[in-house]
Amino acid sequence: MGHRNDKRLRLIPSHLPLIRDRLAQTQKKRLARQYDAMPQYRRVIADAWDEADQMMTAQLWWISRDMAKLAADTAAVGDYPKNRPPAATGMMLIDGGLPVDASPVGFRTSVAGFFWVAQPGETAVFPLTGDTATLERTGAAEAGLPVAIMPLTGALPDAVNASPALQQAWVDFAQAVWVLSEETRICQSKPGEPSAEHPLPSRFDPEIRKVKMLVLRENLHRPGESADGDERVRREYSHRFIVRGFWRDQAYGPNHSLRRRQWIPPYVKGPADKPLVCKETVRIWRR
Repeated sequence: MGHRNDKRLRLIPSHLPLIRDRLAQTQKKRLARQYDAMPQYRRVIADAWDEADQMMTAQLWWISRDMAKLAADTAAVGDYPKNRPPAATGMMLIDGGLPVDASPVGFRTSVAGFFWVAQPGETAVFPLTGDTATLERTGAAEAGLPVAIMPLTGALPDAVNASPALQQAWVDFAQAVWVLSEETRICQSKPGEPSAEHPLPSRFDPEIRKVKMLVLRENLHRPGESADGDERVRREYSHRFIVRGFWRDQAYGPNHSLRRRQWIPPYVKGPADKPLVCKETVRIWRR
């Protein structure tokens, strides 16, 4: 029994390629059952089938907890550049998940990640959850999966997120991740590596190394300590906190006579060995 448990899939970067493939297969089986049982929704189910096909080639991203906190705060503020998706399809998993309170539309859960599909003029985002009831209802538990796609279509009986505002909130989070991933001063990107503790067959190694891991680039200097090593009186912080991004008029051109709107990305302040506390944030305004 213990040996069998050791082979189960886990929400770790090295297992994402197999999770993605098995998730697509499970989704197709579920849709096939719905296609037969609910002929009135066959057009909607056919579209979902196409999306499951696209999932097989989706980019794979792993987001660290602190990067997810920074992205969630950035999305909540809302005033940031909205980048196009980096690929036609992709899947991002979040270390520790993202708590969601959607009581007004009937549920509380933790979103483990997202599957996105870039469509003309818009991006569709499908949340993934490890909720036990959803895993059982969708057949993911039977397939040994730690996550399942939360049903998005309001017409289907097990839909949970018919609220357009909630769907937009998930799109906003994904967009915040994409824009922050390009800021090398605050985000470090590295490829996934096989896990010695929970290995997969070696044939998966090439796919594992394609996983894009985003981690927060740590602050190397403590408050009150300069980069060149000058001794000063140090102010100790008990935690790290987010300094939110903002827009400013950037001078450029001949004699700096021209101005353009430039987004200054957020960053995390405080020593690397302290926890990131998101409820205490600081906005710095510069003219």
